[in-house]
Amino acid sequence: MAKPEKKRKPARYSPARAPAEGVAKAAAVPAVKPVSQTRLAIAISAGLIAACLAIYAQTGGHEFINYDDPNYVVQNVNVNRGLSWQGVVWAFRTFDYYYWQPLTWISHMIDCQFFGLDAGRHHLVNVALHAVNAVVLFLAFWRFTGSLWRSGAVAALFALHPLRVESVAWVAERKDVISGLFWMLSLAAYGWYVRAPNKRRYAVLLGAFAGGIMSKPSTVTLPFVLLLLDWWPLGRVRSHGWASLLREKWPMFLLVVGASLLTFTGQHRMGATVSLTALPFWFRIWNALLSYVRYLGKFFFPIELGVLYPYSKIPFPTMLGCALLFTGISLFALFRARRQGYLFTGWFWYAGAMVPMIGLAQTGIQAMADRFTYLPAIGLSVIVVWLAAEAAERFRIPALVLAPVAGLCLGVLAFLSFVQTSYWKNSFTLFEHTLRVTSDNDVMHLNLAGLYQQRGDLEKAAAHYESALRIEPKNVEAHFLVGQLYVQRRDLEKAATHLRTAVELKPQHLEARKQLAAVYQQTGRIEQAQRELLQVLELDPGDVEARARLLLLRQPQ
Repeated sequence: MAKPEKKRKPARYSPARAPAEGVAKAAAVPAVKPVSQTRLAIAISAGLIAACLAIYAQTGGHEFINYDDPNYVVQNVNVNRGLSWQGVVWAFRTFDYYYWQPLTWISHMIDCQFFGLDAGRHHLVNVALHAVNAVVLFLAFWRFTGSLWRSGAVAALFALHPLRVESVAWVAERKDVISGLFWMLSLAAYGWYVRAPNKRRYAVLLGAFAGGIMSKPSTVTLPFVLLLLDWWPLGRVRSHGWASLLREKWPMFLLVVGASLLTFTGQHRMGATVSLTALPFWFRIWNALLSYVRYLGKFFFPIELGVLYPYSKIPFPTMLGCALLFTGISLFALFRARRQGYLFTGWFWYAGAMVPMIGLAQTGIQAMADRFTYLPAIGLSVIVVWLAAEAAERFRIPALVLAPVAGLCLGVLAFLSFVQTSYWKNSFTLFEHTLRVTSDNDVMHLNLAGLYQQRGDLEKAAAHYESALRIEPKNVEAHFLVGQLYVQRRDLEKAATHLRTAVELKPQHLEARKQLAAVYQQTGRIEQAQRELLQVLELDPGDVEARARLLLLRQPQ
């Protein structure tokens, strides 16, 4: 009886036993080596830098803007003389223009030291800083999450979004890009620290954070953002607990308290804060909620961007809708915190990092500003990227489809940023564009009026002054400036009307009184001219000009 034949196990494929034809085919199709993560990271970093240059290289031919640039650089003798010991001491002592920002002042001094007042080179330093910020953000998130492409997408949204234009294309906003550099370095230092906590690494983190505070005080929100990162993606809350993580960051919170006290003291001393009488606190809260929603809208539809958005009346239905939307998103992010941690971290990064700029402690005259989103909007980018990636995985969208769609979206953002940057070529192009995309913007009308007046086009200047006064009839400076304009045009009756209004609105406006006295003198109203000069001397007995003019008027003719 024959023994049953044993089943043979199929032989494993081995190139050594492959037939000659198979060997030939294998040799004909060489194996494709996977690209290393490091090489991909270098390529992504290079792409971010190239994209920033493609958008912003045009600023090398742009001028300074006649809006804060004169105060920060062009007419600031402490800065435009270049780097000096006296200048550095001044930078650490001054609270000029709302903030204690010594490193920002010093960076402007260094620019003036090397480039003088070549506006293009000042602009390109901003561009370089922004490009570096994008790369460091990418590397920091790659370390946090281990996800190369998603981290690259977050950095690309940061680098290319049109809301970044104001911070990059405006020399006076150097504080945004340089504080952004220290913010990104702090993120990178934190990723380095959490891998192997020790005092040396913590000292590096603390130093980077201090650099951010000395560039722009709004970076005080960084410790809170680090706590959000502890929740997601680092997952340190589960292993350490909230209490332990709060104790870990007490030196940073100490810096926050010190910086906040310094900022509020300095702003109060400089008279930079807007009083609650001028802008009630309830209105600030409503405007803050509206701004959160408007920033959200501009993040997804970045059109009609201007350098100044004026305050306007907020209808009650709008107030209620914004409050409900903001509260609803916040509650949803909290509800999904365990399952989708990126929603929690991303939303509260955006909402929390915006707090210093949202207008509750108001400085300046803007209802909101694109530049305020420079760091807070990173949180929104995180949500968009991780949500899109999660959806792609759920619906099994292949990379061959996802990559072109992502590239198209980034390309559209880059194009919009390029166009928006072109409006920053000079003051005329910027202010005229802002008037087109905003309404009732008396400040932009005043700025354009001043530019046309300097150019000698008094007719256009007068038209813009009158437009500003139609929007805000009680604008003292507008009445004073248009009064001076009508003096230039020899229309002395109109000049007198506007100068009188300026004096009625602000009796202590000495320059308006002296200008009005000159108009009265030229129109033969000597007694009225003397009365105005006497009022000046009553307010300021040491005004030599008013005293001399009064003596001349009292001499017998």
